[in-house]
Amino acid sequence: MAVDSTLELFTTLFGWLFYNSIWDVLVATGIVFLPFLGILVDTIVRSYAREDAQEAANTSLRIIEVEFFIAFFIIVIAAVPVTPLNAVDLSFTPRAVVGSPAQPVATVNNSRTTYGGGISFTGAPATVNVPVFWFAVMSFSSGFNRAVMEAVPLTLNYRGYVDELRDARISNPELRHEINDFFRDCYIEARSKYLAERPRSGAITTLLNRYGPTDPDWIGSHIYQEIPGYYDSIRADSMREGYPWSALRDIEWDAADPPVYGKPFCTEWWQGIRQAVLTELSDLDLLSAAAESGWDPVLRRDAIIQMALINSPPRWTTRGYDFAYGNLVDFSVGEPGVMVSVQNAAQQGLAAYGLGKTSVSFAAYLRVFLEAAPMAQALILMGLYALLPFFILLGRYRFSLLILGAVVLFAVKFWTVLWFFAWWADQNLIQALYPDPGSITTLFSTDLTLKRIILNFLTGALYLALPLVLSLYLGLAGIRAAAYLEGVSTNLSRGTAGAGRINLRVSGRGLAGRATKSGTKK
Repeated sequence: MAVDSTLELFTTLFGWLFYNSIWDVLVATGIVFLPFLGILVDTIVRSYAREDAQEAANTSLRIIEVEFFIAFFIIVIAAVPVTPLNAVDLSFTPRAVVGSPAQPVATVNNSRTTYGGGISFTGAPATVNVPVFWFAVMSFSSGFNRAVMEAVPLTLNYRGYVDELRDARISNPELRHEINDFFRDCYIEARSKYLAERPRSGAITTLLNRYGPTDPDWIGSHIYQEIPGYYDSIRADSMREGYPWSALRDIEWDAADPPVYGKPFCTEWWQGIRQAVLTELSDLDLLSAAAESGWDPVLRRDAIIQMALINSPPRWTTRGYDFAYGNLVDFSVGEPGVMVSVQNAAQQGLAAYGLGKTSVSFAAYLRVFLEAAPMAQALILMGLYALLPFFILLGRYRFSLLILGAVVLFAVKFWTVLWFFAWWADQNLIQALYPDPGSITTLFSTDLTLKRIILNFLTGALYLALPLVLSLYLGLAGIRAAAYLEGVSTNLSRGTAGAGRINLRVSGRGLAGRATKSGTKK
């Protein structure tokens, strides 16, 4: 049996475990027989209140027979747990997404999460018994959900891709230190030269047209890489591991006794750094290629490298003693000076403002909702399963409430499909509203125009409105079906009794008629 989240693997078992425990207590205490007493008393009172004693006795007997038969039937199919539900039969298969590798199937024995495995939700039973009716409802709901979602075309998770961009960081401390050194040794000198000379040429104009006017403002600038006089002539200040000594480049050392490594030119050095960053961001690189396949691969990779650099705050080191830097640091105690303290306070204030703004933004809300919704659904289902004994008992074993409960259970299970529909529509709307190559990476994450506001409003409404509409629709349909079944049950229980009353009245009238005729003849 398929479930709709990893957590539901365990809440399903525990929900029915609680059901069995509650039902056993109700049986042991005799509470399960109270509805029969209620049926008996209610039928007798109503019958005697409406009819004479002789007719009430016949009516009550027939109604009680039918009501007891229906109650026993409900107990057998929907109350007594007899159908085994094995833990090995439960599985969760994540929905396939374009651009992401297929996710393995999760089971109770191997959930691939911190659920189960002796960490959380431990002690889940290997087998629990479920009433036949509710087992059928669960099986139908799970199969229906899976069949509906499988028919929907695959798409890429564009919001997930943007979230990955926002979270992209260079976590390797050695690589981050190397980038800091590259900034100090190469970028500062190249940019200073560019700003001082302000060169203009056809080659520079071509590069600016292709890579944008901000290309000189980051360390991987193509102008510095491809225009002579910049990275091709600037070298690292110290030997760099991974760049072997070269007699043509490293002339500072005696060729007869050279060191193992040399000082690479910045062009060669940047290529090594760039490859190391892309290797660390390999998953994001593949995802970005799937998200914007029509974009220039060089521009696309530059964009994700810049995202990672922005999200990895640098700590630049100086070449030697810097008087401007020294004025900001109290070297006698190794603590920041007044200027640094003020600067840190300002940065922390801006960070707090940014965090507050992000916390109330739609993207943050949507991300939290999508993570929490399946968990809430799984816990709600566990509660529904566990409390079904009271629902059946207080409903006095009626068909009508049984159908209403099945509708409620199906509706909660179907939330998964509705959230999937909303998610699928959201991804396609993003692709439709940001069709230009690179717009999702460079514009969608920062766009605050009317187009983005409309998109957020529509998708947010879908996630909340669709479950509400379905619950209302199925609730009304379930109430109507319950009322109809209640009427059928009432007619079934009272139909025979009514026929008996008619027969008695007709028989009585016949006897009276014959007695009158007999008296007249005399």
